Amino acid sequence: MSSEPKQADIWAALQASSRRTRPVAVLKSSFTSSDELLVAGPSSDEKTAPRVNKYDLLCPREGCGSVILKAQVGKWVSLEPTPHPALPALPSESPDVDCWLVMPNPMAFENIGFSRAVPTTTPGVPKKKLLACAECDLGPLGWCFEGGSEYWLVSDRVGYRSA
Repeated sequence: MSSEPKQADIWAALQASSRRTRPVAVLKSSFTSSDELLVAGPSSDEKTAPRVNKYDLLCPREGCGSVILKAQVGKWVSLEPTPHPALPALPSESPDVDCWLVMPNPMAFENIGFSRAVPTTTPGVPKKKLLACAECDLGPLGWCFEGGSEYWLVSDRVGYRSA
């Protein structure tokens, strides 16, 4: 009798491991207001504490649900959109873009991928890298500047684990 596993047994084990339950992403539009997504971050004074993400941020693609950022890691910021000269502007219904600011380095993420730097023809404008789900490559979910220490995830482009 051989102690080697059969190919059918190996295949069955591989298939079973890929059937793990994935979290379901809830989109920002499912919440009545942005305040439902926020919680006060760590601080000695609750009034001055930064507002951070209450829930894990997930890949919004149905069937993926990969955790991109754990709860209370991203700081809520509203940015005035400034499009990159080589990229079309991201669509927005409001004049500001609500983002999760992640610092100080990419190790704060659970699962994120980066594009190559997008070239620019404007002198002095840093190159941008686009952020995508590292598991399924859905993106762009946000951006960073090449060599920088700040990473922005657009709040409308990620999912939320609200349970």
